[in-house]
Parts: sequence; C-alpha cells; structure tokens
Amino acid sequence: MKKVLCTSLVAASFIFTATAYSADGVYVSADVGMAILGDADATDPAFPRLSASMEFDTGAAVLAAVGYKMQNFRFEGEIGYQKNDFDQQQFAGYTDDLSGDQTSLTFLANVYYDIPNTTKFTPFITAGIGFAQVDINDLSTPNSSQPPYNDDDTVLAGQVGAGVSYAVNEMFDIELKYRYFMADELEFSDNSTLDGPSSHNIYLGMRYTF
Repeated sequence: MKKVLCTSLVAASFIFTATAYSADGVYVSADVGMAILGDADATDPAFPRLSASMEFDTGAAVLAAVGYKMQNFRFEGEIGYQKNDFDQQQFAGYTDDLSGDQTSLTFLANVYYDIPNTTKFTPFITAGIGFAQVDINDLSTPNSSQPPYNDDDTVLAGQVGAGVSYAVNEMFDIELKYRYFMADELEFSDNSTLDGPSSHNIYLGMRYTF
C-alpha cells in the first residue's frame, strides 16, 4: 500500500510540475513565418486533356488566435494569412515565367496537445479544420496579350503540425512550430481548376495567458 501511494505521489508531482510553467485559462497568440507552397496542377476548359504545372516562390504567413488552455490541451479559433508569388509554369513542354500571387485567408478550429515533461520546454502536436478563401491575383505571363487573371474560391482546409514552446513565465510562452497546411481543389468561375494549396510552414510566435 505504501509503495502504491508513493508511486501515485511521484506521478502526481510529475504532472503538476510539468503543467505549472504555463497557466490554464484564456490566451491569445500570434505567429509569423515562411510558407513553402508546393507545385499545383491547373486545368483550362479550352485544353481539357492538358494541365499546367504551376510553381511558387517561398512566401510569408501570419497567424492570430484566441483559445483556452485546460491542463495539457488547448482549444482555439485561428485566423491566418499566407502569400506566395507565382514563379513559373510548365505546359505542353514549354516553361514560362509568371507574375502575380496566390493568397489564402484561413479560418481554422485547432486543438493542441502539450506533452508533459519536467522542463520549461513543452513539445506539442496539433491538428485543425476549417476553410480557406484562396485568391489568384494578377496572374499573367510576360508579353501576354491577355489581361491578368483574377479569381477566387472558398474551400475546406486543414492543418497538422508539431512544435515546442518555452515558458518564459507562467503567463508568457514563446513557440516554434511546423505545420502542414492543405486545402481542397479550387474551382473558378471560368470552369478552370487549380490544386488546392499544400504547403510546409514554419512559424515563430508567442502566447499570452490571462
């Protein structure tokens, strides 16, 4: 009996020590980072059997969230913005430079699990689901006689990721995280399509608990 009680006290001490660095309660967070957007295939109704492979430059992304921390779990609503410039496209054996950009405005409901440990560094995993408004802005090729292309679509989106936070004190945390963001295929008003955004994002941010 004494052995069981001792073991229980040690386990409880471990749990409370691991969670003492970050307080429970309502928090706000903000993150900034880089977004590595994957290639995307585009189709044009004028060429139904052909697709163009669109490439993007590395872009920037920002996040802001309001959430609630309860022991090792965090639940939040998040708004995000990401911008990537078009680089080039490959179509029918030809490569053309592109100008213009693709932006994503996202609204996600996320859940985090903070992995207990006895240090101020807390690893975590995360997943979320919501939707994204994706805009194509001023897409064109050099010397094209066509006006720049502009359109948008709103689609289902989600994310999975992992990272680590550092508790500066009980209320304030700094965090570094990786996130894989993905969204459904985009369908535009002229019946053309583009693979939904699929990007690897790295963020540095902060979290303040009230």
